[in-house]
Amino acid sequence: MEMYLNMNYCLFSFKYKINMTLPELIYAPIDGGTIHRYEISGGKRKFLRFIGCYLGQCNFHKNIDDAIDYIKNLKESQKIQKT
Repeated sequence: MEMYLNMNYCLFSFKYKINMTLPELIYAPIDGGTIHRYEISGGKRKFLRFIGCYLGQCNFHKNIDDAIDYIKNLKESQKIQKT
């Protein structure tokens, strides 16, 4: 089975299309880090998750507040390691 990747779709050689949504940037604090919103399909439901990233470390969260806290904690741990 051959697979061709495009920015928004994954096309299989037998003509099935699978819609692959891209994460949407929703928050980028001035001192670094990003939070993206990402919709994940699971069976008949779609789940909204938030991806918090700082210096290449990323994690999925169920709500934006948890993602913001994750970034703040990573920033604090970086400050502690520098001193």
